[in-house]
Amino acid sequence: MRAPAQKTAAHRTMRGLLAACLSLAAGVASGQGIALKAGTDGAGLELQYALGDHFGARLQVDGGTVSHNLTESSVDYHARLRFSNALALADWHPFGGIWRVSGGVVYNKNKFDLTGQPSSGTFTLNGNTYPAAEIGSLQGRLSFNRAAPYAGTGWGTSPHGHGLYGSVDLGVQFQPNHVSLTAVCGTAIQGTATCTQLGTDVAAERVKLQDKTDRLRYWPLAQVGIGWRF
Repeated sequence: MRAPAQKTAAHRTMRGLLAACLSLAAGVASGQGIALKAGTDGAGLELQYALGDHFGARLQVDGGTVSHNLTESSVDYHARLRFSNALALADWHPFGGIWRVSGGVVYNKNKFDLTGQPSSGTFTLNGNTYPAAEIGSLQGRLSFNRAAPYAGTGWGTSPHGHGLYGSVDLGVQFQPNHVSLTAVCGTAIQGTATCTQLGTDVAAERVKLQDKTDRLRYWPLAQVGIGWRF
């Protein structure tokens, strides 16, 4: 669990980014643009600003929810991926055209909420099998470091472009992940040695789930969008 002060600071940061987006949108002028984006970080709004002949800056806020069933370390989970992030990017257009090289940072509140599902009426945890009735609930969460550096490339509009344009972004953000996993003993085993063993097995399963999901630390960012440059 994150401390209340940390949560408050995170909320203040997100509100600040949103306020910056609204401020930029209210003062659009030549060289500024706005776009709708969608991809592997959710869907949202992007604001951009041209900085001379070869450079630009972008600020993007994304959100959304996706549900998916997955199996990790012999356990079936119903997973709900919640997108909540903001990207601050700097663009370099080497030839002054639509192709760009980008780098920046992602304020990352994306998370997976996991609910364990019995398979054929049982759970198998750390090699031990439990009837579903012995486990009241099996819940987990996969979260990520708040600050995730990003590097990528893409195509959009040139620093001197105007009017309607399409865009594509391809890159990777580095986001070390953190896994929590807890189980509640069913009434049939509460206060017994089986309940104690369940706690031990869930702790071991959490370590396995952490290892299995470490690959998500390199999160591929692929987005498409449509926008207007003023």
